[in-house]
Amino acid sequence: SVYVMLAAARKDALLDRLRRDGRLVVKDVAVDLGLSEDSIRRDLRELDAAGLAVRVYGGALPASPAAADYAARREVARDSKARVAAAAVALIEPGATVLLDGGTTTLALVDALPRTFAGTVITHSPTIAAALLHHDAEVIVIGGRVFKHSAVACGAAAVEAAQNLSADAFFL
Repeated sequence: SVYVMLAAARKDALLDRLRRDGRLVVKDVAVDLGLSEDSIRRDLRELDAAGLAVRVYGGALPASPAAADYAARREVARDSKARVAAAAVALIEPGATVLLDGGTTTLALVDALPRTFAGTVITHSPTIAAALLHHDAEVIVIGGRVFKHSAVACGAAAVEAAQNLSADAFFL
């Protein structure tokens, strides 16, 4: 519908302004865009609920870096992630069962993990599981609804599956 397209365009404009200015004031944006303050507030509530912005009195701030999308986070602090990953891999015993979170630092851990690692890796991240396809490790994927922002399975099915698993090490 036209309304949906307009709402999406408004939200894109709000996110662009947050990236550019580092903050957003409802009154100013309403005047600049020729929209009601109520429309802007509604859009900000939805952006906040989606983890893309943080509502504050009178406006909004950009979401924390942790809320940046997965692809963007992969590019942040690559050298630091590689150092953390190397230290983490050094803690993994041969044949161990390792539980990996779905973050970009754990993806760097997979990159640092020798392809000959013959243990088991458990994850709720399809991205982590796919990165392990060329490793000797057995891979167990915890399933559930995929939270696309973080690229991990979540919800009751994921929680239930995780309750029946144990590991030698967990990297979050």
